[in-house]
Amino acid sequence: MSLLESAGQSHLRRMWRLSWPAIIEQILAIMVSYADTAMVGVLGAAGTAAVSVNAAAIWLLNGFLMSVGVGYSVQVSHAIGAGDDERVRQVVRQGVLAAAVVGLLALAVYQLLAGSLPRWLGAEPDVLPQASLYLRLYTLAAPFVAAGSIFSAILRCMGNTKTPLYFNTTANVINVILNFFLIYPTRPASVLGRTVTIPGAGLGAAGAATASAIALTFAGVAMLAAGVRQGRFRIALRECRRPDGSIIRQAVYLGVPTAIERATINLGQIAMTALVASLGTVSLAAHQIATTAEGVCYLPAYGISYAAVALVGQSVGARSRTEAGAYGRLAGWLGFWMCLATGAALFVFAPQLAALFNTDPLVVAEATVMLRIVAFAEPLFAVSIILFGALRGARDVRFPMVVGLAGMWGLRVPLAFALVYWAKLGLAGVWIAMTIELNLRGLLSALRWKSGAWELKCGLRSSATAAPPPAGPDELQ
Repeated sequence: MSLLESAGQSHLRRMWRLSWPAIIEQILAIMVSYADTAMVGVLGAAGTAAVSVNAAAIWLLNGFLMSVGVGYSVQVSHAIGAGDDERVRQVVRQGVLAAAVVGLLALAVYQLLAGSLPRWLGAEPDVLPQASLYLRLYTLAAPFVAAGSIFSAILRCMGNTKTPLYFNTTANVINVILNFFLIYPTRPASVLGRTVTIPGAGLGAAGAATASAIALTFAGVAMLAAGVRQGRFRIALRECRRPDGSIIRQAVYLGVPTAIERATINLGQIAMTALVASLGTVSLAAHQIATTAEGVCYLPAYGISYAAVALVGQSVGARSRTEAGAYGRLAGWLGFWMCLATGAALFVFAPQLAALFNTDPLVVAEATVMLRIVAFAEPLFAVSIILFGALRGARDVRFPMVVGLAGMWGLRVPLAFALVYWAKLGLAGVWIAMTIELNLRGLLSALRWKSGAWELKCGLRSSATAAPPPAGPDELQ
């Protein structure tokens, strides 16, 4: 076996060891999400609307907390790569402090705005009381959501992707079980031919929010406990009271572009939903079903992206551009081929997948067309997800932000409006615009990685040495 082949297999084994737990976590999470959606779906129109109208506000919260996780976890991966254990512990201490501060801040903001946000997002007067209560109860867990988001990212950048798998999966199961008892009233049920009484609180949408808050609290506490007790990086919570300006500044530098990117994408999704809503009930239902079903296809990319952040970040910390380049390329190709397969399956089985979520033949037929359109975006969409993660691991955080902002508002949104209203393509125009933008995003991320410009951002190459790195065992293409 040649040196090149041996190095390539070693990289692949390490990449896969970190990727597979995260991939399974994503798959289990979306399966539980489907069950959760179905359980909430029996609440009736008002109850379901109370939950769904808050989706954008919750996406925004999760995106913000994810960006905070990026700010601290990337610093952890760099310190591990540099062999600086004390620096890792310092960052973990600041991560605890950040979870407390941003979590309490998010709690205060959402509790203050819970009565207004659902109305701003379009809740009807008869839905508003339930929607406000749902958001108020759900965001009671904000400090624990912050801890879970930050420390799941830190654990992954330490190379521990199994702990987030265990705790997040357990939290999702807890959520479904609590839904069963909190959403529905006490009712009889037949079990093995015998009638039994199943207790229930009958809280409706409020029960769904309470179940989510309890599950998120469990995950946050468990993830925080695992993070501060992680092997040689173990710390005591009493050590986490003093802010460290240098670490906080680095977290802001790394996290703010990610927060802007997530907010940009979420706002664009809201604009797209408003556009689709103008097309009628069938189109809106088909859009929601296609969005839910398509989410399965790119799940492997998110799992691989977590590994890419950790391995590229550790390579940067170790000052090895050869290793960093190898892991980025390998992750991109792995995601491309996996999501080429899932995209092909999406195209072939689109009718069956759409029919899982709706029985109306008109809705299923329209959703099928949308799924077959977006199937052509899955491989390069996966590349963008993964390489954006790799770029963040290499401190090149502004490029994903710029591409996300320009792609969503410079291309997808205006093109969708043009295709819907000018070309008269209806819902297909929205999905064609999305497919074009996702493919362009993937191509730009691949070109960015190939250019080596990220090496300048993380200090692996100075501007005076613009030549690409020499060929070596990382040349896996």
